[in-house]
This record gives sequence, C-alpha cells and structure tokens, in this order.
Amino acid sequence: MNSEDSRYASSLPPSYDSVVNDNRYAYHSNQCSGLCEGHIRNFNKLVKRYEISPIFAERLHKLRDFEIVFICDDSGSMKAPLHDVTNSYGIQRTRWDELKQLVSIGVDSAFIFDPDGVDIYFLNRVPMLHVKNSSELESVFAMEPRATDGAPTDSYGRPDISTLERVLTNECQPIDRIQVTIIAYTDNDNCLEYLDDWDQKIPNLDVVKDYLNEKKEIQQFQGKDFQFGFGDYMVKILVGGIDSWLHDLDEKKVTINNQPRSSTTTYSPVSDGAGNANYANM
Repeated sequence: MNSEDSRYASSLPPSYDSVVNDNRYAYHSNQCSGLCEGHIRNFNKLVKRYEISPIFAERLHKLRDFEIVFICDDSGSMKAPLHDVTNSYGIQRTRWDELKQLVSIGVDSAFIFDPDGVDIYFLNRVPMLHVKNSSELESVFAMEPRATDGAPTDSYGRPDISTLERVLTNECQPIDRIQVTIIAYTDNDNCLEYLDDWDQKIPNLDVVKDYLNEKKEIQQFQGKDFQFGFGDYMVKILVGGIDSWLHDLDEKKVTINNQPRSSTTTYSPVSDGAGNANYANM
C-alpha cells in the first residue's frame, strides 16, 4: 500500500457498544447549567449565517443532550450529479458536494452545544475525531469518493439489508437516547422502499432525501409557500429523529406557527426549571 492508498485505508465506524460505553458520549449537565452569553452569540451567528428559520432554530436546543456522530458514505456512487443543481461557477454539484455542505453545517451547529467536537467516520477512509470547525473538513472532502457502492453488505460483500435493520431496531438502546437519521442519496426505488418502511416503523429514525427532493416532499404536505431552506434541512437531519414535528413534515400536514424568516431574529435562554436553558426567539 502506497502513501496515497493509505489515506483511503478502511476504518470502520465504532461499534454500538463502544459508542454507548465511551464516557465522551455522555452528556454532563454540570459542564454548564445554562448557556453563557458566548454560546448565545454563537448560536445567533449560526442562525443568521445559514438562514435558519425561527421555527426550526428553536428546536436545535435538543442537541445539548446528545453527542453527534456522522457516518459518511464515501463510495463511488457519491460522485453522481444532483439533478440540475450547479454551483456558482456553473459546475454541476454532486452528492459528495451536498454531503460536505451538510456535515459543515452540522459541525458548526453541534460545537455550540458540545465543545468536544463532532466525530466523523467514513466507509473507506480514516475517521476525523473531535472536529470543532467546518474549516477542518476541507482536506478530507477534497479527496474524491472512490471504491464500491455504499449499499449495506456483509463481510463478503453480499447485500445484507436485514442486519442493518436489526441493528437499528434492536441495538439502538436506550431508545430515547440514540437517534439515527439516514440521508438517502439514491435513485434506486427498491432502496427507497425499504428505507421509507423503516422510517415508519423504527422509533427515533428519520429518513430524509437529498435537499431538493426533501423540500419537494415537504411542500407537497405543507404547501408551496412553506419555507424550507438548506439550513432548515440540516436542522431536520440533526433533530428529526427525536422531534416528531420535524419528522412528520414530509409525511403529513402539521400544525405550523407561522413565523417569518428574519436575519435579525435573536434567541435568548429560557430556563426549563431544572437549571438548563432552552431557546426562545425574541
């Protein structure tokens, strides 16, 4: 193996037991009984930078109880183009480009609530641990995806959907402490069928599609005037597994508190009576 290949050396994501028993993944309430002014400023900057709607931003506080881990598909299929989407230079965007944008927002969002940073695992390359700023992602996402398809397989490379379903159903315990979001970058109808089935029957699992398809589905239920920017999309990915309102957006009509998008909206901590702070838009 040469030095270039070694950069793509396979490094499997952590096992369920290793994550659950690792004390880095436990929320320590004594770290901060509320949110200091610096956290509030950073939160407001995040909301403004990524144009997150108030109705979505107020749900981000739920991340304070969780450690966030990304498991990214870096297989060759991620080089596929995303519909007719192009970047500012007129170059067609790929699934890999959108994944980079998603993880970047996720890192910046999570760091506000978890100063240890985010752990990012890949299917075919070494992980990045304790990532605290999206700028740290430039080098790893500059390396193009390669190797096999990202479909679930066993150790012999044979399709193995049932094992993944079993893990999601039976091993994500306690059920209220482990939430999973699967982002389905695929045009395979068979794949979408079983993922949609899991979305309906597996607790604390949210399955979302790429941004444009997810927005299309949400507006089918909520109406064409429903605002759903890319920052809102990231909030759904981060919190949809534990927030029924977010989870149901692409499945049925939900009650919506119409709050206009505003770049001047600010958030202040409101005590929940237990020494913790939630967010309220002012």
